[in-house]
Amino acid sequence: MESKYEVLTKLNDLNYSHSLPINTSDLSQQVNLSRSVTSHYLNQLLEDGLVVKLEGRPVLWNLTESKNNKKILPFNDFIGSNGSLKNVVSQCEAAVNYPPNGLSIIITGNSGVGKSFLAKQIYNYAVTSKSISSNAPFLTLNCADYANNPELLSSILFGYVRGAFTGANDDKSGLLEQADGGYLFLDEVHRLSSENQEKLFSFIDSGSFMRMGENKQTKTSKVRFLFATTEKTDDVLLETFRRRISIAVHLPDYHNRPRNERLSLIYSIFYHEAQKMQKPLRIDDGVIESLINLKSDGNIGRLKNIIRVSCANAYKDQKLNDEIKIQSDSVILKQKSSDTGNFVDIDPTHQYNFSEVSIGDSYQKKIEKIINDLSSSDVNSFQFQSKNAIHDIEKLEQSVKINELDQPTFLKFQKQMEKVIGRRFGIKEIADISSIIFKLYRSNFTLPVENLDKLDKKLQSLCPRSVHVADCFFRSLHYRLTTKYHSLGIVLSILLSDHVDESIKLRGLLLAHGEYTATSIQAVVNQLCGNYIFDAIDMPIDTGLADIVQKTKTLFDSYDTSNGTVMIVDMGSLNQLYSEIKNHLNGDLLVVDNLTTATALDVALKIQSKEKFKAIAAAAENEYEIHSQYYSGYSNKKNIIISCISGLGISEKIKETMLPYFPKDIQINTLDYYDLKKNIHQNDNHYFDTTLFVLTTTSLPDDFIIPNINIYDLLDAKGEQKLTKLLTPYLKADAIDDLNQELLRFFSIEGVSERLSFLNPKIIIKEVETVIYKYESYYNLKLDGKVKLNLYMHIALMIERLMIRKSQKMPEIKPTEDEQEFISISKSIFQPLELKYNVEVNDYELSLMYEVFKQLF
Repeated sequence: MESKYEVLTKLNDLNYSHSLPINTSDLSQQVNLSRSVTSHYLNQLLEDGLVVKLEGRPVLWNLTESKNNKKILPFNDFIGSNGSLKNVVSQCEAAVNYPPNGLSIIITGNSGVGKSFLAKQIYNYAVTSKSISSNAPFLTLNCADYANNPELLSSILFGYVRGAFTGANDDKSGLLEQADGGYLFLDEVHRLSSENQEKLFSFIDSGSFMRMGENKQTKTSKVRFLFATTEKTDDVLLETFRRRISIAVHLPDYHNRPRNERLSLIYSIFYHEAQKMQKPLRIDDGVIESLINLKSDGNIGRLKNIIRVSCANAYKDQKLNDEIKIQSDSVILKQKSSDTGNFVDIDPTHQYNFSEVSIGDSYQKKIEKIINDLSSSDVNSFQFQSKNAIHDIEKLEQSVKINELDQPTFLKFQKQMEKVIGRRFGIKEIADISSIIFKLYRSNFTLPVENLDKLDKKLQSLCPRSVHVADCFFRSLHYRLTTKYHSLGIVLSILLSDHVDESIKLRGLLLAHGEYTATSIQAVVNQLCGNYIFDAIDMPIDTGLADIVQKTKTLFDSYDTSNGTVMIVDMGSLNQLYSEIKNHLNGDLLVVDNLTTATALDVALKIQSKEKFKAIAAAAENEYEIHSQYYSGYSNKKNIIISCISGLGISEKIKETMLPYFPKDIQINTLDYYDLKKNIHQNDNHYFDTTLFVLTTTSLPDDFIIPNINIYDLLDAKGEQKLTKLLTPYLKADAIDDLNQELLRFFSIEGVSERLSFLNPKIIIKEVETVIYKYESYYNLKLDGKVKLNLYMHIALMIERLMIRKSQKMPEIKPTEDEQEFISISKSIFQPLELKYNVEVNDYELSLMYEVFKQLF
């Protein structure tokens, strides 16, 4: 901070003139600062070990020994000195220290970027590094003030003798003479005339000059030059003059500086204003964000004016308060900022290090690369890649510190995350997650929009529960859905995916009257389960049904309910509630009346244990001495049904493959093949009113009127054309091509191998080939590649499924004569596999296989 070094420089001057020690009041008058501000800077210098306090009345101040003065490095307080301007500072230090008299420096940059401030910092560094004496002069001349009168400018620079021109009644020394032993800063140097440039580079070469009107006697001076210009030096300065300037540094525009440096600049300016007012400041986060994004020709100069005016506006109305609050109504900006309710506190009596590195561009770029690499991973490798991404993000985060001024905001941020995510969703490892997200929040981290949408869809498919928890957190902060918060939501979802059990498909909701009744039970139950099971909606006593219904609709619209939803309420009309929300459900609903912690925990444990929805519904009627009601239904939104004879697991995998390609208003739902057949046989076409088409791994009856396609038909051109026709109203051509390729790969032999959890793919597929060969021999068939791929998938996964679920109850079947013959032959064919893997291929499984073969007989 410049004023701190003005105090130190004045102490050096006084020491040189043997005027130390000095009391605070006398020193404040000499540096033209208030007594309290001067005392503040003296205490900072005391902490730095640069001054000593002599006790007495009044307190006297003196410099420490000269060896301690070497500690002072003004560039430490030059914002950007450890960041984007590190190379600039390094060049300036080299120029100052170069023997015997340093090197000239020219500073370029647009108006308001801080050229004059840097020039003074260079001088302070030269003093404190002992390159020049402590009382060496620092003189400034703005060449633009005399651009239209080059003769007058020449006289100011070089001086004049009596009679040199009309009005020159006495000899007058110029700035070159006055700056001897110190620095001369020429601002707007491009306004120097060519003649004055020539005179100046002659002086730089020789160190001697003549005053105006003198033609014999020369004078000498040792002057170090600093120049500044807003123009391109090649266009405005003579080549001979440019060659005499050894070092050229450039200061970028404010909006091109890294975000952390813009933030530090804002903090430092507010801090300076707080010292003037001698009152703490509380600045709304929305104001700071608007100032960070400021784009103005005035750069830092314009920023200072905006902050100064905002402080003046706030001070006018709050000068009797203990603190001054800066909110959007105090700030004059073209684009009005919005208050967030989060504040940054600045204490004028506290010492801050504004140049401390907090979050830099490199950090943002590394995080962006990690997330972008993850977005390009395929469905099957996503889980593995996400764990790697989480590890890399956590490792990178450890190297970044939270700015001291951000600590109060961070603590509030962390507290809110613990409340919304930690307690309500049973996630313990919340401290590290909150630290990562807050640092990204402060760094204004954003992802490219094209990757944002792609990754968002992928996360909605692969970790929807984590996405929902992240959304809950940001909604609790009332943050608007901008690219910034969308990006943060994606990172938070990825971090949470390591703690949330995404295999839980059922949704749970607690509804209760009272300020915190539902959320309190939610927190207890989710923490006891150690997982996110239930959402909760609190209903104040005076809340009407309309408000409850609207909140419930909003919640159901935010996630997939196609696998079933359990809602536990404390009171109210179940029938009326269901009639209002049914169009926002995509699956079955169980409503249990009379919410208690014990009931909620019992249901949560069933959900966590992956019990079937219908089993939970049946148990509710028998186990709870309360009223419960089960509502059956299917999707009320536009949807695509996926139903595979190989089980819901394969259907879910196909859904994961397809989901990233479709807009959010189209549901992609999975349905057990047995349930699909039952509804088709019952001619319940109303059940499929909103279904766009059905995707299966076997052909459906001809009289089924809903568009449908056997996914294995994609192996020939006709099938691909049919799928393209079905998808065209909803997807673009390139998306359809990509999806076709993904589906084909999924159903390749490689795809089969990737989906086996523990069976050796090469061995089981070879054994399946033997089974297929036996069927071909018995029925005298030659199966095409499409059917074989279907059988590879079905038989391999069937064996593995039977090994895991040996006691699973299967539906009873009533086979036809042909089907019974097929089952009998199949038992003989599968006997070697049954013996090897200790499984029983039951009649139901064989009836599913018959669905594949019967169309070939």
